[in-house]
Amino acid sequence: MGMRFQILFVCGLLFLQPWSAISYGQIIAPDASTTRQAEYPSGFPRADDIFVVCSSSANGDPITGRLQAAAPGGFSNVDFEWSKYNELIPGYDSPFFTETSVDLSEAADLSSGGYRLRVYDGGSLDTLFYAWLFIDVPYVISGVQHESCPRLTLFGDTASVFFTYYDPADNSEIFLNNKISFKWKVDDPDTEILWDTIVLTPRFFYDPPVVDTRFYLTVTDRLGCTDVAAFDYTTIHVRADMEPSPTEGEAPLEVVFDNKSINAVSYYWDFGDEETSILELPENHIYYIPSELDEYEVIMFATSEENCTDSISFRYIKVEPSRLDIPNVFTPNGDGYNDYFIVSAKSLRYLHVKVLTRNGRKIYDFEGEGDALKEWEGWDGYIGGSRKASPGVYYYVIEALGWDDVKYKSKVYRGSLQIIWER
Repeated sequence: MGMRFQILFVCGLLFLQPWSAISYGQIIAPDASTTRQAEYPSGFPRADDIFVVCSSSANGDPITGRLQAAAPGGFSNVDFEWSKYNELIPGYDSPFFTETSVDLSEAADLSSGGYRLRVYDGGSLDTLFYAWLFIDVPYVISGVQHESCPRLTLFGDTASVFFTYYDPADNSEIFLNNKISFKWKVDDPDTEILWDTIVLTPRFFYDPPVVDTRFYLTVTDRLGCTDVAAFDYTTIHVRADMEPSPTEGEAPLEVVFDNKSINAVSYYWDFGDEETSILELPENHIYYIPSELDEYEVIMFATSEENCTDSISFRYIKVEPSRLDIPNVFTPNGDGYNDYFIVSAKSLRYLHVKVLTRNGRKIYDFEGEGDALKEWEGWDGYIGGSRKASPGVYYYVIEALGWDDVKYKSKVYRGSLQIIWER
């Protein structure tokens, strides 16, 4: 997982202690995030602290640390000499920083390595203290590896960071293992990164982000240090989306198409009935006849400014076939039930209804199509709108034509009808 490299630096500090909390005569690292004890394979009888200071390249943190110490209890106005370990000698170099006649001392701007502190007063006090300091900067980079329509592949790299200190007995190297873990994250809530803690090169097949967003690759090591590599992504991709309403009904079926596409600049609609449109919001589309396949399939193509294209289909536009159901009795008594002689029809294009007496006299006549047919409420049983038709049997003659060109009974449908007035 990424490249491996050795870092001979040590990092960070876990907590910040005021001087009053310092253990007298001991070295502390006020910025350390982790503190451990050195383990010397030779059995060298010394318990040296290892301080790890976390730094971050993303935040521009410094790659140095600091160590502090105070005069041992009962002493004041002492001298401090700070020296750094040199594995080539092996041993400690000459002091690089000295303070005299003070109670407290801080060595700052320190790089990773081993440090020795001599504390003395020219009399009874002359002692040495040791510590290792590591500046931990986790390695991580991220970016776009490959982009095309309609795919996107991200690139990430991390490193298995470890640190080296030395056994005072024989100068042998000791490795402080520091495994890492990582996690991808994206600002866009509609973008999902699969296996975000397993795969360093996430791939988006046919579902890349369709809005500009920001990606993050965060790495965390065993010592608790974290770094983030983030980048802004400008999308070239597009998502086609639409919603028809209604999706079924009798002819003529007028359907409104709501375009919900994202990041598109051009469109192509195929309504499944040999009609097309290139408008973002097409005019309401009217289906007049049922599909030969029972349902119409609508396909919409959306294209981005960078010429990436996505499509979506809807297969459930259903136009009801024409149908004609004629009642043979009705009761126009005002009770709100079966008060009208009305033909139950679906998807009719034209309707002509005549009602005749037994001797053939016409007492009711309706003929209409389009809006007139939609608004027709039926016959209320009155002749001329004012006189009740006598109860009994009448005859009807109906001519009907469906939008699907279905004709009923060779254009004429005949039958009997009974009127009942009693409540």
